[in-house]
Amino acid sequence: MSLEINIEQITIDQIKTDLVKLGSELSPSEVHGTLCGVLCGKKDITIHEWLLLTLLADSDDAIQAVKDRELLLDAISESFKPFFIATISALADNNLNFHPLLAETEDAAVRLQTISEWAQGFLMGLSIAGIKSFSEYPEEVTEFIEAMSSISSAADYELAEDDSDAQALTEFTAFMRMGALFINDEINPMRIPVDIPDSFQADKHLH
Repeated sequence: MSLEINIEQITIDQIKTDLVKLGSELSPSEVHGTLCGVLCGKKDITIHEWLLLTLLADSDDAIQAVKDRELLLDAISESFKPFFIATISALADNNLNFHPLLAETEDAAVRLQTISEWAQGFLMGLSIAGIKSFSEYPEEVTEFIEAMSSISSAADYELAEDDSDAQALTEFTAFMRMGALFINDEINPMRIPVDIPDSFQADKHLH
Protein backbone atom coordinates (compact mmCIF):
# COMPACT_ATOMS: atom_id res chain seq x y z
CA MET A 1 0.00 0.00 0.00
CA SER A 2 1.27 3.46 -0.86
CA LEU A 3 2.67 5.57 1.95
CA GLU A 4 1.01 8.63 0.39
CA ILE A 5 -2.04 8.27 2.62
CA ASN A 6 -2.69 11.53 4.46
CA ILE A 7 -3.87 11.35 8.06
CA GLU A 8 -6.32 14.16 7.23
CA GLN A 9 -8.08 11.64 4.97
CA ILE A 10 -8.77 9.42 7.98
CA THR A 11 -11.92 10.60 9.73
CA ILE A 12 -13.00 10.10 13.31
CA ASP A 13 -16.24 8.55 12.06
CA GLN A 14 -14.31 5.90 10.11
CA ILE A 15 -12.26 4.92 13.13
CA LYS A 16 -15.29 5.03 15.40
CA THR A 17 -17.12 2.60 13.11
CA ASP A 18 -14.21 0.16 13.21
CA LEU A 19 -13.95 0.45 16.99
CA VAL A 20 -17.65 -0.32 17.40
CA LYS A 21 -17.24 -3.45 15.26
CA LEU A 22 -14.32 -4.45 17.45
CA GLY A 23 -16.20 -3.85 20.67
CA SER A 24 -13.53 -1.43 21.88
CA GLU A 25 -14.40 1.33 24.34
CA LEU A 26 -11.47 3.48 23.25
CA SER A 27 -12.27 6.71 21.41
CA PRO A 28 -10.74 7.47 17.98
CA SER A 29 -8.59 10.24 19.49
CA GLU A 30 -7.34 7.95 22.24
CA VAL A 31 -6.55 5.23 19.70
CA HIS A 32 -4.57 7.69 17.57
CA GLY A 33 -2.72 9.00 20.61
CA THR A 34 -1.93 5.44 21.67
CA LEU A 35 -0.64 4.55 18.21
CA CYS A 36 1.56 7.66 18.13
CA GLY A 37 2.98 6.84 21.56
CA VAL A 38 3.69 3.24 20.54
CA LEU A 39 5.37 4.34 17.31
CA CYS A 40 7.52 6.91 19.13
CA GLY A 41 8.77 4.25 21.51
CA LYS A 42 8.94 1.21 19.24
CA LYS A 43 9.66 2.03 15.62
CA ASP A 44 9.63 -1.56 14.34
CA ILE A 45 6.21 -2.54 15.68
CA THR A 46 3.88 -4.25 13.21
CA ILE A 47 0.19 -3.56 12.83
CA HIS A 48 -0.62 -7.01 14.28
CA GLU A 49 1.50 -6.28 17.35
CA TRP A 50 -0.14 -2.89 17.80
CA LEU A 51 -3.61 -4.41 17.58
CA LEU A 52 -2.76 -7.12 20.09
CA LEU A 53 -1.25 -4.64 22.54
CA THR A 54 -4.02 -2.06 22.33
CA LEU A 55 -7.29 -2.69 20.54
CA LEU A 56 -7.56 -6.41 21.23
CA ALA A 57 -6.25 -6.32 24.78
CA ASP A 58 -9.74 -6.11 26.30
CA SER A 59 -11.74 -7.72 23.53
CA ASP A 60 -11.88 -11.36 24.63
CA ASP A 61 -15.49 -11.71 23.48
CA ALA A 62 -14.59 -10.54 19.98
CA ILE A 63 -11.63 -12.90 19.87
CA GLN A 64 -13.67 -15.88 21.03
CA ALA A 65 -16.30 -15.13 18.41
CA VAL A 66 -13.77 -16.06 15.73
CA LYS A 67 -12.09 -19.45 16.10
CA ASP A 68 -9.07 -18.46 14.06
CA ARG A 69 -7.31 -15.62 15.89
CA GLU A 70 -5.17 -14.85 12.85
CA LEU A 71 -8.31 -14.47 10.75
CA LEU A 72 -9.58 -11.84 13.17
CA LEU A 73 -6.25 -10.03 13.15
CA ASP A 74 -6.08 -10.06 9.37
CA ALA A 75 -9.61 -8.70 9.05
CA ILE A 76 -9.06 -5.93 11.56
CA SER A 77 -5.60 -5.01 10.36
CA GLU A 78 -6.90 -4.58 6.82
CA SER A 79 -9.47 -2.09 8.12
CA PHE A 80 -6.92 -0.18 10.21
CA LYS A 81 -4.05 -0.37 7.71
CA PRO A 82 -4.59 3.09 6.13
CA PHE A 83 -4.80 4.62 9.63
CA PHE A 84 -1.64 2.80 10.72
CA ILE A 85 0.37 3.72 7.60
CA ALA A 86 -0.80 7.34 7.55
CA THR A 87 0.28 7.82 11.16
CA ILE A 88 3.73 6.33 10.53
CA SER A 89 4.12 8.53 7.46
CA ALA A 90 3.05 11.68 9.31
CA LEU A 91 5.45 11.14 12.21
CA ALA A 92 8.35 10.62 9.81
CA ASP A 93 7.45 13.56 7.54
CA ASN A 94 10.20 16.19 7.43
CA ASN A 95 7.56 18.76 6.42
CA LEU A 96 5.92 18.33 9.83
CA ASN A 97 2.61 17.21 8.36
CA PHE A 98 1.61 15.54 11.59
CA HIS A 99 -1.53 16.42 13.53
CA PRO A 100 -3.33 14.71 16.41
CA LEU A 101 -6.65 13.18 15.35
CA LEU A 102 -9.15 15.35 17.19
CA ALA A 103 -12.83 16.19 16.86
CA GLU A 104 -13.53 18.91 14.30
CA THR A 105 -16.21 20.92 16.05
CA GLU A 106 -16.89 24.37 17.44
CA ASP A 107 -17.99 22.81 20.71
CA ALA A 108 -15.10 23.65 23.06
CA ALA A 109 -16.09 20.99 25.59
CA VAL A 110 -16.02 18.24 22.95
CA ARG A 111 -12.69 19.46 21.61
CA LEU A 112 -11.24 19.53 25.11
CA GLN A 113 -12.47 15.99 25.71
CA THR A 114 -10.76 14.66 22.59
CA ILE A 115 -7.55 16.57 23.43
CA SER A 116 -7.59 14.92 26.84
CA GLU A 117 -8.23 11.50 25.30
CA TRP A 118 -5.40 11.91 22.80
CA ALA A 119 -2.98 12.85 25.59
CA GLN A 120 -4.10 9.83 27.65
CA GLY A 121 -3.59 7.59 24.64
CA PHE A 122 -0.13 8.97 23.89
CA LEU A 123 1.08 8.32 27.43
CA MET A 124 -0.43 4.84 27.35
CA GLY A 125 1.25 4.16 24.02
CA LEU A 126 4.69 5.06 25.37
CA SER A 127 4.09 2.70 28.29
CA ILE A 128 2.94 -0.10 25.99
CA ALA A 129 6.10 0.43 23.93
CA GLY A 130 8.13 -0.24 27.06
CA ILE A 131 9.21 3.32 27.84
CA LYS A 132 9.04 3.41 31.65
CA SER A 133 11.63 6.08 32.42
CA PHE A 134 12.74 9.24 30.67
CA SER A 135 15.81 9.90 32.79
CA GLU A 136 18.18 9.07 29.93
CA TYR A 137 16.63 11.71 27.69
CA PRO A 138 16.93 15.54 27.76
CA GLU A 139 15.06 17.38 30.51
CA GLU A 140 12.64 18.75 27.93
CA VAL A 141 11.32 15.23 27.38
CA THR A 142 10.38 14.84 31.04
CA GLU A 143 8.81 18.30 31.04
CA PHE A 144 6.69 17.40 28.03
CA ILE A 145 5.55 14.12 29.59
CA GLU A 146 4.58 15.95 32.79
CA ALA A 147 2.64 18.51 30.77
CA MET A 148 0.88 15.73 28.87
CA SER A 149 -0.14 14.19 32.18
CA SER A 150 -1.83 17.48 33.04
CA ILE A 151 -3.46 17.73 29.63
CA SER A 152 -4.75 14.17 29.95
CA SER A 153 -6.88 15.44 32.85
CA ALA A 154 -7.89 18.62 31.05
CA ALA A 155 -11.46 17.40 30.52
CA ASP A 156 -12.02 17.91 34.26
CA TYR A 157 -11.30 21.62 34.05
CA GLU A 158 -13.99 24.24 33.65
CA LEU A 159 -13.96 26.25 30.45
CA ALA A 160 -14.11 30.03 30.59
CA GLU A 161 -16.84 29.98 27.91
CA ASP A 162 -15.34 32.95 26.09
CA ASP A 163 -12.76 33.56 23.35
CA SER A 164 -9.96 32.39 25.62
CA ASP A 165 -11.24 28.81 25.29
CA ALA A 166 -10.43 28.68 21.57
CA GLN A 167 -6.97 30.08 22.20
CA ALA A 168 -6.27 27.57 24.96
CA LEU A 169 -7.46 24.63 22.85
CA THR A 170 -5.31 25.78 19.93
CA GLU A 171 -2.31 25.95 22.24
CA PHE A 172 -3.02 22.49 23.65
CA THR A 173 -3.18 21.05 20.14
CA ALA A 174 -0.01 22.81 18.96
CA PHE A 175 1.83 21.74 22.10
CA MET A 176 0.83 18.09 21.66
CA ARG A 177 1.65 18.15 17.95
CA MET A 178 5.16 19.60 18.29
CA GLY A 179 5.83 17.70 21.50
CA ALA A 180 5.00 14.34 19.91
CA LEU A 181 7.38 15.12 17.07
CA PHE A 182 10.04 16.13 19.58
CA ILE A 183 9.58 12.92 21.58
CA ASN A 184 9.78 10.90 18.38
CA ASP A 185 13.06 12.61 17.47
CA GLU A 186 14.57 11.92 20.88
CA ILE A 187 13.41 8.34 21.44
CA ASN A 188 13.09 7.12 17.87
CA PRO A 189 15.12 9.40 15.54
CA MET A 190 13.70 9.26 12.03
CA ARG A 191 13.93 12.79 10.73
CA ILE A 192 15.40 16.28 11.11
CA PRO A 193 15.32 17.21 14.83
CA VAL A 194 12.37 19.33 15.93
CA ASP A 195 12.47 21.87 18.76
CA ILE A 196 9.46 22.82 20.86
CA PRO A 197 9.23 26.63 20.73
CA ASP A 198 9.35 28.34 24.10
CA SER A 199 5.98 29.94 23.31
CA PHE A 200 4.24 26.55 23.58
CA GLN A 201 3.24 26.67 27.22
CA ALA A 202 -0.11 24.99 26.90
CA ASP A 203 -0.03 23.60 30.41
CA LYS A 204 -0.28 27.10 31.89
CA HIS A 205 -4.03 26.96 31.30
CA LEU A 206 -4.30 24.05 33.72
CA HIS A 207 -3.25 26.05 36.75
